[in-house]
Amino acid sequence: MPYLYIFLALLLSALVYMRFEAGFVKVDRIDFTKDKKGVKIIQLSDIHVRYLKVRPQKIRQVIEKENPDLLFITGDYIDKPAHIPLFLNVLAYITKGYRTYLCLGNHDYTAFQGDLKGLAAFVRSIRETGVHVLRNETVCFDKNNKKYNLIGLEDLRSKNVDFEKALSSCSPGAFMNIALSHNPDIALEIPRGKVDYLFCGHFHGGQIWAPFNLEFKVLRYEKLCKMGVKRGLHKINGINLYINRGLGNVCVPLRFLSRPEITVIRLP
Repeated sequence: MPYLYIFLALLLSALVYMRFEAGFVKVDRIDFTKDKKGVKIIQLSDIHVRYLKVRPQKIRQVIEKENPDLLFITGDYIDKPAHIPLFLNVLAYITKGYRTYLCLGNHDYTAFQGDLKGLAAFVRSIRETGVHVLRNETVCFDKNNKKYNLIGLEDLRSKNVDFEKALSSCSPGAFMNIALSHNPDIALEIPRGKVDYLFCGHFHGGQIWAPFNLEFKVLRYEKLCKMGVKRGLHKINGINLYINRGLGNVCVPLRFLSRPEITVIRLP
């Protein structure tokens, strides 16, 4: 019987810690240049507003302190339409006053179960907050007399990715091509030489760590996971790929050895 009490106490302690970690955001920095005049980006990902335990006030505080040129948000916001009002409130609050671009994730698609009109209405409501939604399209951003192509690619699982459409509107004289998409496996399919930097999420960094990479071997089928690529910075298909651990959570509001992440990126 004492062993049962010890086990239960350890289990409860673990759950308490995992709940704490789910709200304990970490600011990670990726510097591709030492030039302070370069482009400064903050990437957020996988907000999953239903199980978001990082306070929006904390997210906003980091954004205001860093004062980025651009905000990138790389997919997975809701799990069903009922979550839309809460997500829009959070989105409008954390992005107000900042040039923000986002793409959709697989959860955003499955939330509508094939209801394309509902999905379109969701996208419109996001745009009404002042946030730019990039769906296989490119916009040009200018800083210090340099042009940067910002390319938004649809989520790989949606089967709606259209590289030709997205890349056709790239400015040919741009200094670099920067892409955002949800699923990192898209790096394996992007035409070589067309994208310099790619920012994704989706994997949560392994939301709850399991020994022997069990989560990635059993619960995920993505190719990069099988290659051991699941978080952080990598060079894939000639592309500088960064995989953000995300802010929110799926299934349960718990994390273990994979703290929520806000990424601050400096580009030349």
